[in-house]
Amino acid sequence: MYHRYFEDCEVKSEFKKEFVSLWPGWLGQENLHKLNEVTESEWQRFNQLIILLSQRYLLEKADRDKEKLVAVIDVSAALPSFEEALNKDASQFSMFVITELDCVITEEWDYTYIIWYQDERAITELSPLIKAVKLCHFS
Repeated sequence: MYHRYFEDCEVKSEFKKEFVSLWPGWLGQENLHKLNEVTESEWQRFNQLIILLSQRYLLEKADRDKEKLVAVIDVSAALPSFEEALNKDASQFSMFVITELDCVITEEWDYTYIIWYQDERAITELSPLIKAVKLCHFS
């Protein structure tokens, strides 16, 4: 199932992207200072989103080394603390799969997640959950 979503440890190019952020769009050069002003409680919204998703859907985490998907049984153990998140490199970013919605959620730089999807149904279903944790999403 891993290869349905990934090729060479990257999400396959045929998936569309929806960005999830603390802000309703790209910050632009004039607002880049906001990245340094993010509080732990604001950052925690991303973990809240993953917890909320795990309550509604079976989440699987991509294991890049073994090229397989592993069911997330204890979502709290799969989520980093604020300090861990600030000090990890891109190879340690989480990649979750929701097979029911045929989508991938990847952690990215700059307080952004990406929802990779093929069917708009994924965004329609995830949108209320994103808003519930006070995050924004845009294409």
